Amino acid sequence: MNTDVESVRQWKRGEKNGFDELYEKYKTQALRTAFLICKSIPDSEDIVQDTFVQCHLHIRELKKEKEFRAWMMRILTNEAYKVLKKKKREQPDEEIDKKMNSVVVPGILEEELKKERLDSIGKAIDKLSDKHKITVIHYYYNEMSVREIAKVMGCLEGTVKSRLHTARKQLKNFLEKEEMI
Repeated sequence: MNTDVESVRQWKRGEKNGFDELYEKYKTQALRTAFLICKSIPDSEDIVQDTFVQCHLHIRELKKEKEFRAWMMRILTNEAYKVLKKKKREQPDEEIDKKMNSVVVPGILEEELKKERLDSIGKAIDKLSDKHKITVIHYYYNEMSVREIAKVMGCLEGTVKSRLHTARKQLKNFLEKEEMI
């Protein structure tokens, strides 16, 4: 298996195996990230597909091959934002909670989300604003550095740190309230 740099270079030369290797390497992480953001399996699959289509169309624009993962995650995040905005326009507020609570968990997440505590954390993360939620997902679920998240989200590292700090405080408050009930 090639490194990301080698695979990107193959892909840029039009060699299909470069794309195939990167897709296989990142598809599960991309699907998990999309699902955590939008809470819908069909939307998650569409986001991942659209992400890799955009990557394919713009692969030659990627200057630093070693930063493929951050570049791809930025595209994925932008695609997820589009879906979130569209869903908010389409659904009345009272329908959002009903649909979020009736989501079927895909196999790749089933074991992680079975535990009651993780379910509580997931519900608390869902209550965060989109920017805070996506920052938390990239940091904790994708194990991305603050620098990588800043590149993905198109903001400063200080902004990422601030969002993480705020999100942690909000999550703590959400979880404390839930335990009291």
